[in-house]
Amino acid sequence: MRLGIQNVVFACPGNTPESYDRGARPIAGFYAELLGMRVIREDWFLIGDDRLNLAFGDGPIDYGAPRWPDPAYPQQMHLDIAVPDLAQVEIPGATLLDDSQAWQVYADPIGHPFCLYESPTERAEVARIVIDCPEPQALAAFYSALLDLPERELDTPDRVELAGSPGVAFQRSSAAAPRWPDPAYPQQVHLDLSTDDVPAARDHAVAVGAQPLQTSGPDHYVYADPAGHPFCI
Repeated sequence: MRLGIQNVVFACPGNTPESYDRGARPIAGFYAELLGMRVIREDWFLIGDDRLNLAFGDGPIDYGAPRWPDPAYPQQMHLDIAVPDLAQVEIPGATLLDDSQAWQVYADPIGHPFCLYESPTERAEVARIVIDCPEPQALAAFYSALLDLPERELDTPDRVELAGSPGVAFQRSSAAAPRWPDPAYPQQVHLDLSTDDVPAARDHAVAVGAQPLQTSGPDHYVYADPAGHPFCI
């Protein structure tokens, strides 16, 4: 049984088909340009490359943007993006939030933060998906078992990085977790996991500690990780 990350799904403005197109199309175009990804779908905006897809829109919602670093409006999850030369980066449409010299934090045009790091790569690419949580080492153990990612590139009490393409990282945060489907505690970003054996993957997720949230299907099943982040199989 194979279980891996297929899509990183970002919440975005849009509670009608028309407002969804206005909200999702520009942000999909922003990331497609930044990361050199191709547009795969436009009914549900989906872009991707050979490693990963990014999707935009999580059903009709009254979108409330994260406001990093305000814990009252948490990011919950973000992308670490590797670039060949941090000093030469120009990102039209993004807002610089922090510059530590070693990395830079930006907000995309609808408020989702992302980090840039310099790395030997030909162009910008997603290096890691970073998940906020109160106990990084514990949540890393869950995802290591869930996705069969045994190798840790970094292992500290405040941050753990699992090797992968892309990698998955966990950083300490005391911000409130999402409580899907409660609109008072909305998810900002979630993961779609793909598998070649759905029944086995569902059993495996529960066995390693996932909490079932929506098990009626028919096209996908929703679970929460031990820190409350929902994901779909």
